[in-house]
Amino acid sequence: MAPTFYHYLPVPMEKTWEEQGPGIRRRWLVAAVLMFLICVVLVIPLIYFAVRANSEACRDGLRAWDECRNTTHLLQRQLTSAQENLLQAETQANTCNWTVVTLQDSLEKKVSQVQEQQAHIQEQQAHIQELESKIMKLNQELATLRTKEEASSTAQNSASSMVVSSLLMFVVPVFLLF
Repeated sequence: MAPTFYHYLPVPMEKTWEEQGPGIRRRWLVAAVLMFLICVVLVIPLIYFAVRANSEACRDGLRAWDECRNTTHLLQRQLTSAQENLLQAETQANTCNWTVVTLQDSLEKKVSQVQEQQAHIQEQQAHIQELESKIMKLNQELATLRTKEEASSTAQNSASSMVVSSLLMFVVPVFLLF
C-alpha cells in the first residue's frame, strides 16, 4: 500500500477556542488554579524552611557541625601522625632486632672460638704438665746420679788416699832403710 500524507492547514487559535466553546476555557482555568495551589503549597514550606534555616538554633547547629568537622580533621591529622610515628618505631624495632640477631650470631661465633682456644690451651697445659713431670723425674734421676757419683768419687778419693798412705808407709821405711 502506498503511503498517505495527512496535511492540515494551520488554523488560528481563536477559531479553535471558539469552536471548542466554553468547556476548554474552564479546563484552562482549573489547570491555572491547580498550578497556583501547587505553587502556594510548595512556596509556603520553602519559606518556612528558609526561616528555620536562618534561625539561631540552625546557625548554632551549623557552627557545631563546623566545629565537629574541624575537630575531626585535627584528629585525623593526629591519627595519621601517630600512625607514621608507629611505623617509624616499628622500623627502628625491626632494625634493632636485626642488629641483635647479628650480634648474637657474632657472639656465638666468638664464644665457640674462645671455647676452641680454651680447649687448645688445656691441651697445651696438659702437655706442659706432662713435660714438667718428666723434667721432675729427670731432675730426680740426675740428683740420684750426682749423689751416687759423689759417693763413688768420695770412695775413690778414700781409696786413692789409702793407696797413697799405704805407699807412703812402704816408701818411708824403705827410704829410711837406705
